[in-house]
Order: sequence, then structure tokens, then C-alpha cells
Amino acid sequence: MRAIGLLEFKEITRGVYAADVMLKATPVELLLIDNICPGKLIVLIEGEVSAVKNAISRGKEVFSEGVIEEVVLTNPHPSLSTVFPRKKQSKKLNYNSIGIIETLSVSSAIKAADKAAKGANVEIIDIKIARFLGGKAIVVLGGEISAVKVAIDAGISAVQKGKLVSSTVVANINEKLLEMWV
Repeated sequence: MRAIGLLEFKEITRGVYAADVMLKATPVELLLIDNICPGKLIVLIEGEVSAVKNAISRGKEVFSEGVIEEVVLTNPHPSLSTVFPRKKQSKKLNYNSIGIIETLSVSSAIKAADKAAKGANVEIIDIKIARFLGGKAIVVLGGEISAVKVAIDAGISAVQKGKLVSSTVVANINEKLLEMWV
């Protein structure tokens, strides 16, 4: 029997990390991952009931204090999974790992991105600025795991005191997750 599961997170950075853990832990399909107002993230998955329930549990374990709401629908109507927009990435993203820095201001994110990219052999994949983020900003960096870790530390050092929400490094990121979210 099929199921659809959704987790809504209050924080984007660790929500993306939790989504990656969910996708690696169980054989589920990612239907949607998106930023929503104010500065939240939703992750929608589909698969066999046991796999979806396991993925939802794993996501909650990784970031329990950040889960706003969860839903698991068993035997959903077949058309339900077809109505969610699926983002398509125009270029192939080929990164072993990513790093994410979430800040309370756009200027802090831009400074963090610059210092991170100058501090290690990484690329700035994306900077998500304020829209649908509750005024927050997100820096997404890509590269080899060791370089990403160095870049995150460098980027964080550029963030004004009190403006850092969180940061994370996702090793061997799920390819579909990366392509749909970035």
C-alpha cells in the first residue's frame, strides 16, 4: 500500500539535512521540497507505507525540535501525488557534498558566501534571499566534504554576531534532493 508523508520544519538548514537523512534511510520518492513563509521548509515524500513512516521518523529524530507538523496519509487518492510542482534544475549539479549557512539577514549571507568561497575550493551553488524565508537568507555551497567543512567555518566567521541561525554540512547529498531544492 502506498503513502504520502510530509514534514514541515521551522528552520530550512537543518530541515534540508533531515530530508537528506530521510531519503538515504528509506526507499521513498521525493515529491517536493520547498521554502515556505515565514522561513520554513516542507518535505513531501511518497512510497510504501512502512518506508514513508520510517522516513518521517528518521526526519523527526534528526531535527525533532524543528518539526512544526507531520502528516502521513496511507492509501492516498492517486491524483494527490500528481498535483505538486516538481522543480527541474536546468544544469546538472555534481557535488559530493553541500554546506548550508542560514542567517537572519541578507547582508550576512552575502558576506558569508564570499568568505566561504574564498576560504576553500567550493562553489557557491545558490543564495536564497529573503523571499519565502521570513527575511532570512540561505547560502548553499558545493564541493568535496573537506573543502565544504572549511568553507562553512570561514563563512560563519563573516556573519555578524547574533545573525547566524544555523549551518550544516551534508555529505554525499541525495542527488534528487539537491536538484529539486537548489
